[in-house]
Amino acid sequence: MRHTSWAVLNTVVCAAGVASVLCLLPLGAQANGFQNFDDAALIDQVAGAVARGYGNMHGYRVQFKMLHESTPYESALMTQYTPANRTCTFFINPKDTSWHSFEHYLQFFEGLPKKVVYEAFFAHESGHCVQFKEQIDFGPVERAQRQELYADVFALSHVERYYPKYRPAFQIGLMKMRSVEKGTPYDFSRLLHKLLGQPDLLTALKVTGPQERAFAIARAVDRL
Repeated sequence: MRHTSWAVLNTVVCAAGVASVLCLLPLGAQANGFQNFDDAALIDQVAGAVARGYGNMHGYRVQFKMLHESTPYESALMTQYTPANRTCTFFINPKDTSWHSFEHYLQFFEGLPKKVVYEAFFAHESGHCVQFKEQIDFGPVERAQRQELYADVFALSHVERYYPKYRPAFQIGLMKMRSVEKGTPYDFSRLLHKLLGQPDLLTALKVTGPQERAFAIARAVDRL
């Protein structure tokens, strides 16, 4: 869930409404490019269902593209939103050998079902496209960190709405994951801890309407 290329690509930022939206694509219904990943079938199913689910709710297209093996990105997955054609593109790095891989992230969420964690990954990525689609702007101060915070809480909202019994454990794992980013551009665990401590955050996570929820999460980030 990291997006190191976003400082380079101006519109690139660091991944489902009703439950039925998440069930539209049965296993194997559409290959999205994750065939060479561990847990390939599960990831491919989750990618299509979660990403396109949020696309349907917020009115944008979703596509998946493979990065060339020589592309020097540090993440297994990245996204870019293009306003001109309202398209959220998920870029897949098939040769990711960096610290920021799905496999490494999973260890922070030990004990949680992989499906829950993978869905949260794609909800995080989708959160960035939703932010741009809904024209949510956090201003110039700590912009990159606040965009990441927004996507993290967007993922947390996904878990709260679909797997509420796992939300507390996922939240703990999320803090652990961000806490090891000390000294990097993604060192915002202090802000995340403050955000997660807001008394009305849980209400924002549970908002039913997609647009209303997107802006409720943004307001929580703005209050930091």
